[in-house]
Amino acid sequence: MKAAQVTSYESPPEFTEVDGPAGSDGMDLVNVEVAGLNPIDLAIASGKFDAGAPPLPYVPGREGIGTTPDGRRIWFDGPAFPYGSMAEVAPVPSGTGIEVPEGIDSADALAFGIAGMAAWLSLEWRGGLQAGETVLVLGASGSVGQIAVQAAKLLGAGRVLGAARSQSGRELVKELGADEVVDTGDEDLTSRIQEAGGGGVDLIIDNLWGDPAAKALLAMNVRGRLIQVGNSAGKESTVKAGPLRGIAGSIMAHRNFHAPLETQQAAFERMCRHFIDGELRIEVETVALEQVSEAWQRQAASPGHKLVLRP
Repeated sequence: MKAAQVTSYESPPEFTEVDGPAGSDGMDLVNVEVAGLNPIDLAIASGKFDAGAPPLPYVPGREGIGTTPDGRRIWFDGPAFPYGSMAEVAPVPSGTGIEVPEGIDSADALAFGIAGMAAWLSLEWRGGLQAGETVLVLGASGSVGQIAVQAAKLLGAGRVLGAARSQSGRELVKELGADEVVDTGDEDLTSRIQEAGGGGVDLIIDNLWGDPAAKALLAMNVRGRLIQVGNSAGKESTVKAGPLRGIAGSIMAHRNFHAPLETQQAAFERMCRHFIDGELRIEVETVALEQVSEAWQRQAASPGHKLVLRP
């Protein structure tokens, strides 16, 4: 079958022909319609991911949407290694897929998989967002951040702030409904956040870590929470203990797979419904799978929208 294949930790995957997966009990061979290209795919393929370097060669791709042998269109996450979603067929553990509602294109629906759930679940399931609270989204111009800004409003936030480094990114975040936007690179980021939030923020969705997270923590209200989702600004952050204790603040990590499947399913379906109703938007670009090497390099440069590969 045609697929992308990682043969080196230093180079993008290549489009090639590989042997297809064999059928087995407990595994569905899904005909892939679209595959997601996400930062986690690049991190795994670099050989430096937390879980360790995967054996080479392998087919990359954590998520995709495709058709099961019984004709259901499902979103799936985590095909059986060494196969991934960036192929014509992916082996998916039976019962783990989430059915895609009618009325939404598969490429659009894929945006509400890994990226969408990282946004929605970090707000609702992990962050416990309460009606009327003030939310700050760090890295608001990326795919997860764009959805988080909109999702916070849909979940009842009273005020939503977005932080982005580029002027174009800040303009986009404002268009998506953020009440205020701040420059992530501002030397006095803490004060800018406090001013924009009317004194401080209750919940921070952090896609950056590094210095921006440390500064944002100092702008939290009493019993504020920071949900750590991504670390595109750095793997380490210097956090001052005293101020954090002074507000009884919390730092909590989030990964989608920790949420129960039914919780993931409810979030996915709700986002798709909001999209169908015109209440949630996200830019998606579909690229042919044979252009995977080029798309891979574009993802590494943070394209600012969701990249989807079509076999």
